[in-house]
Order: sequence, then C-alpha cells, then structure tokens
Amino acid sequence: MCIRGMVAKKSWVRVVNMFNKDNVTLLRQRRDSIREWLDEEAPYTDVDQRHLDAHTPERAYWHHGYQAALNDIMALIALEGGKTGTAGIPN
Repeated sequence: MCIRGMVAKKSWVRVVNMFNKDNVTLLRQRRDSIREWLDEEAPYTDVDQRHLDAHTPERAYWHHGYQAALNDIMALIALEGGKTGTAGIPN
C-alpha cells in the first residue's frame, strides 16, 4: 500500500472512531438522564421488579421501552452507514 493509501486509511479510521465515540457519548448521556429521572420519579424500580411478572402492564411497558431503545441503537448504526443528521432518531 502506498503512503497516500495508508494516510487515507488512518484518517478514515480516525473519523470512524470519532463517530463511534460520539455515539457512545450520546448513549451515555441519554442513559444518565433516564437514571436521574428514575431516581427522582421512581426510585422503587431498583427493588420492585414488577416487569418480571408475567401478564402485567409493567412487563409490557418494559418490553415496549426495550424495543424502543433497540430501535434507537439501530438508527445510530444506520447513521454510520452513510446517513447524516438525527432526523430519523426518535426521542
């Protein structure tokens, strides 16, 4: 590989790594804000594990939230594939 190719590859790796770091930072901030909200609004959720009880609304809401989180992650991964902006990422 020529010098130019090596430099281009290293630059691309840096860009990808920066984007991945930005994604991790975004996810960490979102996680932390949810944790803060839970601490203030529903501190009992650490102990009261109703989402584990079959056929309960809590379990349905837990699964709904989990699939929404997976959807958010998939949207971030799709951004790595060439999309720009955050219009497709739900809040």
